[in-house]
Amino acid sequence: MTFQNVLAGLCVGLGLAVAGFFVSQTTLNERVGANVATVKGLSERIVKADKASWRFSYQVTGRGDVAADFARAEVDSDRIEQALTTASFTDAELTFAPLIKSDDVRYNNNGEIIDRYHTVSGEVTVATGQPDKVAPARGPVFALAKDGVSVNEYFVSYQFTGLNQIKPDMLREATANARVAANEFAANAGVTVGGIQTATQGGFQIRAANEGVSEADAIEKLVRVVTTITFYLNN
Repeated sequence: MTFQNVLAGLCVGLGLAVAGFFVSQTTLNERVGANVATVKGLSERIVKADKASWRFSYQVTGRGDVAADFARAEVDSDRIEQALTTASFTDAELTFAPLIKSDDVRYNNNGEIIDRYHTVSGEVTVATGQPDKVAPARGPVFALAKDGVSVNEYFVSYQFTGLNQIKPDMLREATANARVAANEFAANAGVTVGGIQTATQGGFQIRAANEGVSEADAIEKLVRVVTTITFYLNN
């Protein structure tokens, strides 16, 4: 046998071996791909806001004695503080910004000045870890209008800050629900569910628990997470 024949035989053998390797790999990959199930698992919680922010302003408009208007605004500030204190808010929950004065001028269509006036205004911010106190306090504060106190509300916002405390339980529940779905799929296919091949966690979403309300306005919120998990299936 010549050297050329030996070399040719080796090349043919090596080619068959390589071809056999790729055939076996393809078969293995097909089997692995066929023996998995990808499912989604959902977990939801109804939670209550644990913080609230409430911000509003009050103002006195005048055209004469500025000092007198500042004094009126200070009286209004005291009335507002009394209403909030009666509603069980503490000093630590209340912030009264300093009174400020702004000047305004009105013109007619000819550019002539027809009015000059000033406004003395203040702002109040309520920040509390007891959100349930906000709604009952709004009525008494706005009712001060009958005593001449002009109040303009900027916003009321409710926040839930305990997400990190409920994340582990929700992820466990979402994973368990995904396995339930995989078991249903496996039962129909006549196989059993094995371990996890891959798992992807979606972002946690916080929205209003009731439709038609914005998340910031809702004291009750819905927390939601979806996981996508691929399970091995055993024949």
